[in-house]
Amino acid sequence: MSGPAPRRVVRLLALLLMRWSGLGLALGFAAFQMWVEVAVAMLVALAQVVAWRHRLPICWEAAVSAACMIAAVSSFLLLFERFPWWDIPVHVTVTGVLAVLVAHVVRRGVPSPRAIVVTGAVLAVVWELMESAGARWVDSSIYVAPADTALDIAAGVTGAAAAALLWHRTGRAERRRARPAR
Repeated sequence: MSGPAPRRVVRLLALLLMRWSGLGLALGFAAFQMWVEVAVAMLVALAQVVAWRHRLPICWEAAVSAACMIAAVSSFLLLFERFPWWDIPVHVTVTGVLAVLVAHVVRRGVPSPRAIVVTGAVLAVVWELMESAGARWVDSSIYVAPADTALDIAAGVTGAAAAALLWHRTGRAERRRARPAR
């Protein structure tokens, strides 16, 4: 079997993995009754399905899927506890791609870079409020020092700004390719 058929099969398998790996991870955790991890994996699955169903460009859909999956697996493997610095690149990346996703959904199409940055700032603040509530009412071991909270919000806004720049550049390149040649 050679030619385009194997490529289609590989592409289909890659899309299935990208769109359903969060649910697969949740099912795996559920088999071992790891309920907190199931909840985290279901958040990954939610982001994957929303990115897919709202027709986020495929490169951004892949970025959402990968970033959220990396964050979930990092939590499961306790990477945030083992490597305190790991929190920052995860905040930058996840907030950036989720800002693009949420702005895309809310705007029902192509969001402006400003909308992406504002969305990222809101997401970063909401995440930190949820983390603080979790530390108070769910698990007192959640680390919520004021300096860490400020750094996490700054990392999220930085990620959103970087994502907005990338979104603008990739969108401009796509529009240029779509223009008829003169």
